[in-house]
Amino acid sequence: MDPQKTPIYREWSSWSGWILVMFWGVMFIAMVNVSMTGPGSDQDRFWGAVVLGIVAVAVQLLLAGLSVRLYRDHLVVGLGSAGVISRKVRYDQIVRTESVTYSPIREFGGWGVRWGKDGKKAWSARGNHAVVLHLRDRTRLYVGSDSPHRLEERIRAVAGTRIGGQG
Repeated sequence: MDPQKTPIYREWSSWSGWILVMFWGVMFIAMVNVSMTGPGSDQDRFWGAVVLGIVAVAVQLLLAGLSVRLYRDHLVVGLGSAGVISRKVRYDQIVRTESVTYSPIREFGGWGVRWGKDGKKAWSARGNHAVVLHLRDRTRLYVGSDSPHRLEERIRAVAGTRIGGQG
């Protein structure tokens, strides 16, 4: 296994439990509704329900949760377990880090990939805790975390002296 492609540290934050229950409940009701009352033949309704199930699994893989992976020279923050939607940040682009408690709804309009005012961006799945990465381009990147102090410590440990102004 290539050490450059193996994360040194990884963290996962899933959607809140109530959101997962609501999402899968709605998808189940929709699949039952399509299979029982949808237009077309029994076979058409069956395949319609199967397609809805596939869409639900795809949404879960692509969007449900937030992963943070630390490598030797960069970190990657991404949505869902598949990590298709992601952002790479090189450690030499980080000026400093800080653990914060913030208001995702007030500051960003909710969770997910969000843009705020004054160069603020957020990647989050739930909660109100994050590690803020202050980047050289003056962007502040909020990375949601259930354990922001631990994530910040790990970023600093892996990045070492490549992060300037840690203080």
